[in-house]
Amino acid sequence: MESNVMSNVNIKKIKRTLMLNRIVQTVLTALLVCVAIYLQSGFAQQGKPEQFFKSVLVAVVVQLLLIYPVYKLACRDVSIEIDSNVVGITPEQTAALRKKRLLGEMWKVCGVAFYLVFVFMMPDAKTAAGARPVLASTLFSFLLNCLMYFQCFSFAYRKRIQ
Repeated sequence: MESNVMSNVNIKKIKRTLMLNRIVQTVLTALLVCVAIYLQSGFAQQGKPEQFFKSVLVAVVVQLLLIYPVYKLACRDVSIEIDSNVVGITPEQTAALRKKRLLGEMWKVCGVAFYLVFVFMMPDAKTAAGARPVLASTLFSFLLNCLMYFQCFSFAYRKRIQ
């Protein structure tokens, strides 16, 4: 069944999706580097460069905690994407795939909303002493988790195609 489905998949769309993922990963990596340089210089100006490394460490720990859920979400999204690219699917199958896709999008929106609410609810870094490292950790964690999702998505896509 699996090889039959893969023989009917629109390969051109898959290649476009993977190329778009590479572009997004490149932009996110450049953004991560720019943010890291900016925050590192800010911590150095305050005379607390160790806070930069602590915030990076916290972001990596959060990423390690979220790796399995993000990987499962990416694999689910790949499955939906490939199943929706099969030539000749019925309208009922399309509607079912649309519902699954909307649920996956809802999870991603909830993740982004969590980070946004967390950042906007934080006190100002000028008034609260510990706010700057927490904001740095949150920003690093957000960018690293976005990168991880796209990397997992590309990995699962390539694994499923082969």
